[in-house]
Amino acid sequence: MSSTESGIRGQAWRASLLIYGSVQFLLLTAIAMLVYPGGAVYELVASRYLFFRNFFSDLGATSTPSGRPNLASHILFLIALGTVGIALILASSNWRVIAARRRTAQAAGWASQAFEVIAGLGFIGIAVTPWNLVLDAHNGFVRAAFGFLLAYGLSLLIVQLRNSWPPAYTGTNAVYLLLLLAYVGILFFGPGLNTPNGLEFQVAAQKIIVYASVVNLGLQAVSINREIRRLSRQTDNRLAA
Repeated sequence: MSSTESGIRGQAWRASLLIYGSVQFLLLTAIAMLVYPGGAVYELVASRYLFFRNFFSDLGATSTPSGRPNLASHILFLIALGTVGIALILASSNWRVIAARRRTAQAAGWASQAFEVIAGLGFIGIAVTPWNLVLDAHNGFVRAAFGFLLAYGLSLLIVQLRNSWPPAYTGTNAVYLLLLLAYVGILFFGPGLNTPNGLEFQVAAQKIIVYASVVNLGLQAVSINREIRRLSRQTDNRLAA
């Protein structure tokens, strides 16, 4: 086995960690929504999590807008988002598996790795800065996380296109990037939160992009593991010949 093949096989656990991070985020945030004690900006008396009135970040607050303690949901959100951030950082070198096909677009690959690490740090920052305690820092990490996630996705798309990555995964990444580009625009220039309609618009946009982000990250990691299995079969067949 060549050093390149050995290095590619070593990427498998990193991709698997990102798959795990994506799945656990969906599960833990769903549980966090169930245990959220209630309270939204325009519905303080609500007794549960309101899907189109509460942001994801409300799950990570130490208390709800109505002043109720929010310990269980806060801890679940911290674990869920923090794990995704760590997984992004550790899986940031997975682009090498894609680039190994034609050994091109190396510069875009290194750029994607840097952007993915910064995006991961941004997600960890979101997790550890409850908006009800440090709003400015929290919002700064939100903008950084999604801004650099966009830069990462664009760089990764270049690597995928230049190295003839399977169209299904390349296309999925491209569609996701269009959604993320629209969301970044909404994040910086969209309606404010000072009206119920503006808040609902922002909440709905956030829900769409968060779920799309997690699903796309998981699918791209699946594609990495599929490629590693393909290369492993090729190596085994050569050794058996």
